[in-house]
Amino acid sequence: MDEYIGIMQKTPLFKAMSAHEIEKAVEYLSGRVMDYKKGTYIFQYNEKIKNIGLVLKGEVRVEREDYYGNRSIIASISQGDIFGEVYACLENTSLGVNVLAVKDSKILMFNMDKRKLEKGFNQEFYGRLTENLISILAHKAYSLNRKIEHITKRSTREKLLSFFSEQAVLSQSASFDINFNRQELADYLCVDRSAMSLELSKMSKEGIIVYNKNHFELLKHSCS
Repeated sequence: MDEYIGIMQKTPLFKAMSAHEIEKAVEYLSGRVMDYKKGTYIFQYNEKIKNIGLVLKGEVRVEREDYYGNRSIIASISQGDIFGEVYACLENTSLGVNVLAVKDSKILMFNMDKRKLEKGFNQEFYGRLTENLISILAHKAYSLNRKIEHITKRSTREKLLSFFSEQAVLSQSASFDINFNRQELADYLCVDRSAMSLELSKMSKEGIIVYNKNHFELLKHSCS
């Protein structure tokens, strides 16, 4: 576990925590490092979990699939981010999503059973870890609200521009890369892939964007 301390100290979950505090937290929460191959499910729909995962390496995706097999991407989880925290902290609540590795990934799993957390109140790491977890939940709620803002736009173009605008702000540049291929982007924005590809082509011809694979550049703003 010592080899991952440097990585963990850079993650939001262990922000402002010493190596000693991190070691104590990992030990108390029965932390263990697990490897997942690309395409492997980490958690599956209707599963009840008590663990949360911290991505040490690779990438994880949270997806929902409806009765007809239509996929919607809820979130992309990269190095330093956690997943499963909401369901792990709720008792007897089944997952409504699938969580899978989209790259070969190394995941640090923690037992976040409610009773175990309550007993850890007097642990030296407890206060800081709890504050960090609350901060992460707040940021995820914000990200979810941003996605809702994207997908509730009226047209495919408006959804794309809303998403691209957010990416430009996050990267502090009109030129940026996204973590989705075309099908994944369509699933994230809840639009038809063919219609989205056609709209991207139109936006390129109109001089609104230029793109190559997953690299995009905004050239001008348009509300049309």
